[in-house]
Amino acid sequence: MPELPEHLHVLLTDEPHLHIAGPIDPWRVPDGWLEDRRARLRVLVDDPAFDTPELLKTWAPKVMRPDSPFLARAFFTLVWDMFPPVGLITGPASDFYAQLSNEYLIKPRKLGNFDSWVVGLANPTLPRGYYGRIKSPELREKLVLFYREALDLLADVPPFEPRRQVLVAAYDRIAADERLLEGHRSLSQDDLVKLWRDEIFVDDAAFDAFPEQTGNPLELLVWAMGRLRVAFDAMSAVTPEKEESFEQHVAGHLHQVRRLDLPAGLAFTELGSEGAVEVQRIFERTADKVDRSAWLAARRAWLARAAEAGGADAARHWLAASYLTGAALKGLPGESKESEDLRLVINHLRDLRNIFRIRRIAKPAPMLTPTAPDASKTTDTAETKAEEPTEGSLADPMGELDAMIGLTPVKARVRELAAQAKVAKLRHDAGMAVGSQAGHLVFTGNAGTGKTTVARLLAAIYKDLGLLSSGHLVEVSRADLIGRFIGETAPKVEQAVQRALGGVLFIDEAYALFNESEKDFGHEAIAVLIKLMEDHRDDLVVVLAGYPREMSDLLDANPGLRSRLPVTLAFPDYSDDELHRIFLHLVDEAGFTLAEGISERVAATLRRLPRAPGFGNARAVRSLLEQIATRQAVRVAGSEAPTPEEIRQITAADLPTVESTALATGGVVPQVDPLTALDGLIGLTDVKDVVRRLSAEAEAEVLRIKAGLKPSTRSRHMVFLGNPGTGKTTVARLIAGIYRDLGLLGTGQLVEVSRGDLIAPYVGQTAPRVRKVVEKALGGVLFVDEAYALYDEHFFGAEAIATLLQLMEECRDDLIVVLAGYTFEMEQLLDANSGLRSRVPTRLEFPDYSVEELGEIFTKIATEAGYILEPGIAERVGQLLAPLRREHGFGNGRQVRNVFEDTIARQAVRITALTGPTVEQIRQLLVADLPSKVTGPQSNGPGFKV
Repeated sequence: MPELPEHLHVLLTDEPHLHIAGPIDPWRVPDGWLEDRRARLRVLVDDPAFDTPELLKTWAPKVMRPDSPFLARAFFTLVWDMFPPVGLITGPASDFYAQLSNEYLIKPRKLGNFDSWVVGLANPTLPRGYYGRIKSPELREKLVLFYREALDLLADVPPFEPRRQVLVAAYDRIAADERLLEGHRSLSQDDLVKLWRDEIFVDDAAFDAFPEQTGNPLELLVWAMGRLRVAFDAMSAVTPEKEESFEQHVAGHLHQVRRLDLPAGLAFTELGSEGAVEVQRIFERTADKVDRSAWLAARRAWLARAAEAGGADAARHWLAASYLTGAALKGLPGESKESEDLRLVINHLRDLRNIFRIRRIAKPAPMLTPTAPDASKTTDTAETKAEEPTEGSLADPMGELDAMIGLTPVKARVRELAAQAKVAKLRHDAGMAVGSQAGHLVFTGNAGTGKTTVARLLAAIYKDLGLLSSGHLVEVSRADLIGRFIGETAPKVEQAVQRALGGVLFIDEAYALFNESEKDFGHEAIAVLIKLMEDHRDDLVVVLAGYPREMSDLLDANPGLRSRLPVTLAFPDYSDDELHRIFLHLVDEAGFTLAEGISERVAATLRRLPRAPGFGNARAVRSLLEQIATRQAVRVAGSEAPTPEEIRQITAADLPTVESTALATGGVVPQVDPLTALDGLIGLTDVKDVVRRLSAEAEAEVLRIKAGLKPSTRSRHMVFLGNPGTGKTTVARLIAGIYRDLGLLGTGQLVEVSRGDLIAPYVGQTAPRVRKVVEKALGGVLFVDEAYALYDEHFFGAEAIATLLQLMEECRDDLIVVLAGYTFEMEQLLDANSGLRSRVPTRLEFPDYSVEELGEIFTKIATEAGYILEPGIAERVGQLLAPLRREHGFGNGRQVRNVFEDTIARQAVRITALTGPTVEQIRQLLVADLPSKVTGPQSNGPGFKV
């Protein structure tokens, strides 16, 4: 069998190395190299002339400290520019761009493992915008010299050398040419970019190294397709069994990155006109046969076969070209965009390690020949019956695992664990020195996601492999392990472990063992458990299970646990379709039948269940069925002589509403038609039109999903612009109800927060606070009032925005975030953070109410409170408020309510002076009760500086 080429040996190790997949060899980072460069960088960036308040207010990479030197920020992005467009970067030093700047990062980086990796997308236009941020011509000239010196720091990094040489030549030329240097002193950023394109990046060598700098996305696709063709031919040469044309290969890529059509310009690539036509034919012919998981599995196997056949270099070249082509295809007609469906890197690196790190065994282990049973001794004894399945000896545990609904990533990981354990046992039996064959595990996920069931099946799988002696499961919790008095805890832990020996000890809600109080016996329980896990590792598997965040906190709090539990299985929440399938399975298991249309109605109910932390998943479905069964029993019991069919059948009368299932969280919008309530609002004509359009789009989306079409990936987050009291909160609440009724939100609650609810006063507290707020809002709308206040010149506001952006993307399927505030300040916020603008596509502008509408609002408030109005009072209210409408921050509806409350206070003085006032007098509001003057806003509104 061919050996791995010597220049790739480092890929099999955890030695510090940087590998940019493609034609450049991996580079092992020499001992002490990082420390030396960091020291030189510290001297290079120490220039107080650049660290003025104005420059330090400018943008910094989000991983860098707000007080990091200006030149440190410039260097950080320079290193990132050294990576090629859509560079596939692997190895412990894959975050090399950050490693060099470690002392300036918010959270310093540690070197990763051999299978660490990142993807660098196409770089921004050169030169970077730092020139445009500096007003002083002298400083801008110094920045040119800084970049040239900084490039020398990277001189002995081979993966960077082609691009570094181009930039070195560029900066040397600028420094030697007074006209180019003057351009860098004085030109605007846009003009400077044009100068680079017209006079600096002009030869083939420059564009060969920096193909993304052409400014034409199609150029990147042409370049990528050329690399893919070369890599495909190289792979095909070492794996001749793969009968596939390049056109078929490209069509598969198009499907894998979820292109719905062929991009324009494909004929200009390696394919040519005829090839592009052939790709079109194949693409259309195979559109209904797309299986992305199968594509990934097939490509992974293809890469492994190529590496095994001596084509390890071809395999990594193809990986790099595949990512590059995928990003170009995904991003056309704009910038490149990484595809989530091309993730093969980790598995291929692990496959390389498995293939080329097999130890050579001198003699194969002897094959055991089964002995034929003696028929004369075959009796129905206890020994014979012991072969029947028991709790720890299921008939086909792997088959039962496959039969479970959902849990695709968990099933794949269990298969990997079983395969690793099997090979480890074979190596052990062959006399090799190997570690434990079956390691301890962490299971993370919400309740009802199958953690206990999978642990039981894993115990049986390990027993069948001969790794555990009995394969049974012992399930315990905190109460089973921790005593109430001194001296009780250790024996309880030991007893639990003794009961579990030979099988799996499953500790549910394991995070409950940890308590920061030194007086809590949980510390003792963990210490004893760690010792016993090590003592009995050859015949015991411990599984710690619980919610993801709490389990992460537990492992962070105890390094001993984390080191002994290297493998984590993340159990995802079930999808709506999977919950529906679980429901149908439970119905069938219980012997019920469903009347026509009931299955669809239950599916709609399940779509509306809230997915907040703690969601019960399968348990919630079981609880729902139990409620249905109870209602059905009450109904059937009222019949005089129900037939067997009626006893078994579930009808519409048996279905509870979402709210009455006790599965929904609080804060649900009252059961009124939100669109009707919207129509009842005063004014807001344009806002109503937009909301109706959003409602129609959402309803159409539901219909498309039911018709089998893919759901839209369009963001539903919104920004509301306008003065206070214009109905922003009310409309947000109604939008929550609209999306809830369509099944696109779980419960439709509104959670209203402001800066104080999101930003903490101390380091490390802001991100958790934002997460907690988002988790509370899941299933509904998170309404961030005066959102512009999140932006400030300090780190905590930036951290809040960054965390919110991440969660808006992660939770987009069951959360709508509405950012609200004054129009001018909100526009400045969106201009200051492009990530917010791109993730919040919908804008609703709430105008101030007219004088007439202000009077109508007063009338509505007073009437709903039971008052009778004297004619002319509404008009007078409008006249009182008219002068204030021109002031910034005018309160609109809130101002009207203030007038109403002032009016009823004045009316109270008047009627209490009457002797025996009648009911009509008590209820009547007169023009004379209105205040003579209304005070407006006390300030010009909140300030905002970028």
